[in-house]
Amino acid sequence: MQLLSPIAEIPVWGMRFTYKEGPFETEGILVRLNDTDVRAYKNECRHLPIPLDQREPAELWDASGKHLCCSSHGARYRPKDGLCVDGPCKGSHLKQLPLQVVDGEVFLDTSQIGGFFNV
Repeated sequence: MQLLSPIAEIPVWGMRFTYKEGPFETEGILVRLNDTDVRAYKNECRHLPIPLDQREPAELWDASGKHLCCSSHGARYRPKDGLCVDGPCKGSHLKQLPLQVVDGEVFLDTSQIGGFFNV
């Protein structure tokens, strides 16, 4: 298990974190949907394998603040389930990462990702 953040400290615009996927360090996105519900996704567009926020402005959200958005080609994803609702990869999903919430703290469940992890 990798501690990511207390739920109360996750900014409304979400936060980035790193984790191990096999031997590689990878970036994820942690999104707070409300005071008790959070999601984590691999920070990688489903259209092309690049970070959602690779281009300037390096933001994760579209102008409406309702969807995660790829700054390279405009794919828009629902934060609750990672479904692409608009763009070149419409119908696909961001890779959701397994979380556990314990006493208000959010943990990435690294046992479900596979690969090598720092303990």
